Amino acid sequence: MNKLYTTLLIACLAAGFTACNDDDCEDLHLGNLAHYPNVLKGTFPTESQVLELGETLEITPELLNPEGATYSWLVNGKEYSTEPTFSYKIDNPCRADLTCIIKNKYGKVEMSTSFSSNHNFSKGFFYVADGTFNFYDTEKKTAYQDCYASLNAGKTLGIGNYDSANIIHSNGKFYLLVGTSTSNRDHFYIVDAKTLYYENSAVVGANLSGLTILNEQYGLVTGDGIRRIDLKSLNNVRIKNERLLCFYNSIIYNGKVLSNDTYKDESKVKYYDVNELIAAKEGEAPAVTELDIIQKQKINFVLAKDGNVYTLESADNGCNIVKIKNDFTLEKVFANFQPAKGPYHSSPTIGMVASETENIIYLVSTDGAIYKYILGDSDSLKAPFIAAESEVSITAPLQLNQQSGELYVTYTEERKDESKIVVYSKDGKVLHTVDCGESVPSQILFNN
Repeated sequence: MNKLYTTLLIACLAAGFTACNDDDCEDLHLGNLAHYPNVLKGTFPTESQVLELGETLEITPELLNPEGATYSWLVNGKEYSTEPTFSYKIDNPCRADLTCIIKNKYGKVEMSTSFSSNHNFSKGFFYVADGTFNFYDTEKKTAYQDCYASLNAGKTLGIGNYDSANIIHSNGKFYLLVGTSTSNRDHFYIVDAKTLYYENSAVVGANLSGLTILNEQYGLVTGDGIRRIDLKSLNNVRIKNERLLCFYNSIIYNGKVLSNDTYKDESKVKYYDVNELIAAKEGEAPAVTELDIIQKQKINFVLAKDGNVYTLESADNGCNIVKIKNDFTLEKVFANFQPAKGPYHSSPTIGMVASETENIIYLVSTDGAIYKYILGDSDSLKAPFIAAESEVSITAPLQLNQQSGELYVTYTEERKDESKIVVYSKDGKVLHTVDCGESVPSQILFNN
């Protein structure tokens, strides 16, 4: 185990003092300076320290007069140690502020620095569980827990046990909307996707579940109607007030916002004009157009390699895979299975995932089987690509590594309430499995 040591250089005075005009002043008498907890220069680093994962940071301030000195080491404002030597193993991606306070009966010295880890988030994936971002390094085959807090001075995302989170990767950011019944805390967060550093957050409104990113400037949050949010200032305008109206899933396509606004009742797919949504004033929602696609649950939309958008339609004894063309005309292909369904409005949409490089869409059936639909080939739907596992359910959206073609599937064991992420190759073979224990991932994200 590597250790970082600081070395002794030259002596200097580490704390200032004010002049005393009273000859009887004892607290600041020059004779007491020899007893003050003066720190030798070079024994406390002033520049930020960067260490590799697994290394240990050690700092031992040297005092001219150590007699009677007490120490307090604060990491991100919280006391970590009272030992003369600070020792901290970098076992998680981190970024932290460090303060050292040394006292004796003559006075105190307070010094500050910072430290961080050298890590690479491009060699793996994030998974959201227990209200935070965790990271799995696919090269080291190691999971790092609660990276968001360790990289943001202990901050949390405000996701409670009964809350849901909708996260979209766009514009180099993770935009996160927390669906909660609490109205007086932050609901909307912006996080840098490369570093996982917090950038901004705001109170928007309670019971909001839908999130759509329109462009670099604007997004939509929905759940009590439609709110347009400015992604720079985080101010929002409620352009439509309608209880329980939510875009559970949406996609920007040919200048329109396609929306799925139901999780249990029959509803048609709708679309709004993007420019009209951006220009709309408070209370003046633009016109909406319905498509002949009937849905009875939360279903997402995917943009496939052929340039068309696909979604699913509810049907007797199965479902229709619907191709939405650029002119919004439709083609439907019947699939002899029911799509996977979440029972609650806060349940993740299992839905579909499409390849950007191949004419393939992966879909999940209600029994947990995964189908591989080759565009235009209905025969590819006759048998599952990956068979259903017994006594487990798929509990999060499928994710596809567009560079490698690997498919990421989250399973939760029904009896033990334990979860795992299984990574499959293009031909359906298991490459590796990530054991998540009792943590149930709700989403898998890449930052590239």
